[in-house]
Amino acid sequence: MLIPRPQLRERPWRVWSPVREPLPDTANVFVKISVCTTCMGRTHDLKETLLHNILDNEDYRALEFVILNYNSPDDMHDFMISSTVRPHIENGRVKYLRTRSPQFYSMSHSRNVAFRNATGHIVTNVDADNFTGKGFASYLNRLAAVCPQRAVFTKGKRRIHGRLGMYKDEFEKLGGYDEDLKGYGYDDHSLLARAMSSGYTLMWWAAAESDFARRIITPRDQVGQRMENPNWRDTERVNKGITLEKLARGELIANKDREWGTVNDLETIGMSDT
Repeated sequence: MLIPRPQLRERPWRVWSPVREPLPDTANVFVKISVCTTCMGRTHDLKETLLHNILDNEDYRALEFVILNYNSPDDMHDFMISSTVRPHIENGRVKYLRTRSPQFYSMSHSRNVAFRNATGHIVTNVDADNFTGKGFASYLNRLAAVCPQRAVFTKGKRRIHGRLGMYKDEFEKLGGYDEDLKGYGYDDHSLLARAMSSGYTLMWWAAAESDFARRIITPRDQVGQRMENPNWRDTERVNKGITLEKLARGELIANKDREWGTVNDLETIGMSDT
């Protein structure tokens, strides 16, 4: 799906060209990166991806995995404090957050909570059913060396499947994910379109040698699970309409004049809390 551009105030998208600006083989600066994953009822996927992703990024030390338990009703908490994950919490590789208040899963709100509680200079979303690919964090850091500000890091313009990253301070200046978008669909499209309409550069990694886009395919009849409206096609259509209307009005900053990305009961779970 091609991410929509605003109908008004349209400006050309700035897209990185590896021909004009070659990617360095190595980077001299290693920025801290936070890989953020939110989960409600998808622990079966997280059990397959989390440890795999940690191992695939062992080469990059300035990295944390922020895992948000968004009131997951399954065995997520038991998994996160198990002997399998515990060492990664103890050594700081994994930051485990938990809230017990949400009744339904919100893509925009859950990702905002995770991003705002991350400590990395770059924050990037990786869904529970996604594999980062080997060396993803190192590759992201090399992209950051080319574009040290006003950048969006993603697979490309099409079918990004939530895989979107930004510098954290710039993410917050844009108001994060739009919490007016409910349920499934268009939260990442909205953020990307607002950033690109603000003059950011699309730093894409679709042509990377490693497979950074591999994921577990969720059956279509399960896409809307745990959401207030399980009809994901309906919410995607509604969210698309909201996004296009806001872009046409030139509203590039989301969540203005309200709190966003917060919950009242957020816990950071360390091993002393288990």
